[in-house]
Amino acid sequence: MGYAMNAWYMAAWASEVGSGLFARRFLDIPIVLFRREDGHVVALEDRCPHRFAPLHRGRLAGGVIECAYHGLRFDVAGACVHNPAGDAIPPQAKVRAFPVHERHHIVWIWMGDADLADPASIPDLSCIPNEPGECANIGNYLHVRANYLLEIDNLMDLSHVNYLHHGTLGNDSMRGHKVKVHEEDGAIHADLWMPATTAPIYSPLFGQPCDQWTNMIWMAPSCMRLDYGAVPPGEPPVQLPEDIAVHILTPETARTTHYFYGTCGVFGPDQREFAEMIRTAQTAAFVNEDNPMIEAVDERMDGADLWSLRPAILSSDVASVRVRREIEKMIRREKAPASEEKAAAEAVVV
Repeated sequence: MGYAMNAWYMAAWASEVGSGLFARRFLDIPIVLFRREDGHVVALEDRCPHRFAPLHRGRLAGGVIECAYHGLRFDVAGACVHNPAGDAIPPQAKVRAFPVHERHHIVWIWMGDADLADPASIPDLSCIPNEPGECANIGNYLHVRANYLLEIDNLMDLSHVNYLHHGTLGNDSMRGHKVKVHEEDGAIHADLWMPATTAPIYSPLFGQPCDQWTNMIWMAPSCMRLDYGAVPPGEPPVQLPEDIAVHILTPETARTTHYFYGTCGVFGPDQREFAEMIRTAQTAAFVNEDNPMIEAVDERMDGADLWSLRPAILSSDVASVRVRREIEKMIRREKAPASEEKAAAEAVVV
């Protein structure tokens, strides 16, 4: 199906990009990230135009990258500024630069038309605190051997928690409740209200009767915010900041994904043990339960498009299907101008 190129994707946690060269692949394109001397992040295609060596194998000096293979140097705009051979710099000696923006402790990258890269369209993750504390449970990362849409399907399908995570994040009492789906300001909401249930293991009310909720919000193209919580039966629900999590996915290739995640509580040094418990539990659920299943699904699909396999659709799939349809619309809109130009050219030829 391809990717929606004209969108902001998470490239890295801001803490991952330091004083050296940092390499990752996004949407099948190799990228090298680094900071200018003033601290701003730069993203260049990680391929020297001379003999196509990875630039991240070179060195960073004075704000320019020197290719390790033959010593060509490139500035933050991707222009070749030095040829050690002493010859004229060929016009092809330039590297594509990508718009980047740092917000919410995240480095965002725009992989499409640079003229359309408006920072105002960065997904709203202001739930991540400006000062999360020294024990914060953000900055987590997993590499997943599966298509990113399968990860989105999993996160938007709130019913799977009571089966795949039975005994950890879910329990029998949480089954049978219906997810309500709606759209608001371009975001798709999946809300699951579970009254008269038993609190799961991660709740302070663990094992006690409660009214609880799990709400997921998708923001284009692949960011999700999870709000959850539990209160004694009949009490009004109160969303605590520490009971908010972020799940951010960036395609690496058609069948591999960068998965960034964390929770939004502020933890001081006296809460180190509690914060680590949350991190451990969250990571264990992904590593031991979610990702093995999602990777197994990807293996069984063997690269096929979901719709080509004619899947059986359940009522619990409403949110994930709507998200897929929105991403498909984004991709079609980007391809439409090219299709129109091709049709016009063919009409002229005829």
